[in-house]
Amino acid sequence: MPNLERVAAQCAQAMVHEAPQEAPHGNKAIEVLERLATKALGVLQQQGVYACMLFLYSRTSDEASLAPVIRRQLLAAAREVPGLTEHIPAGNAVQSAVLGFYTEHVLGDLDMVLLIRGLYEQTLIYARYGAKAA
Repeated sequence: MPNLERVAAQCAQAMVHEAPQEAPHGNKAIEVLERLATKALGVLQQQGVYACMLFLYSRTSDEASLAPVIRRQLLAAAREVPGLTEHIPAGNAVQSAVLGFYTEHVLGDLDMVLLIRGLYEQTLIYARYGAKAA
């Protein structure tokens, strides 16, 4: 089993690094990333992994350009979990493929749900702090 704390830190750093390059708002992108990571974390904690991904697909306006950054890095984090690697769609996969992955390969196993939820929670917390520090 890989060190998931390290995976969370690496994916969060990648989010902070990618944000200004992906968003049309330059430095404001970091503020938007912090806000979006906070909202996504709240959805994850209140409603779960699937709802968090749905939330990230539903973003509009300035959050719409940064939601794919978070989604890509959350999928990258899940790629490090043994047993999921061969099933994870590409980071730029269509919504139905990504949501289908969660339905078929994560949500059917309570241990996997809890593992992914914890990994995503840590990743989003680190992303919030990383964005704040940037």
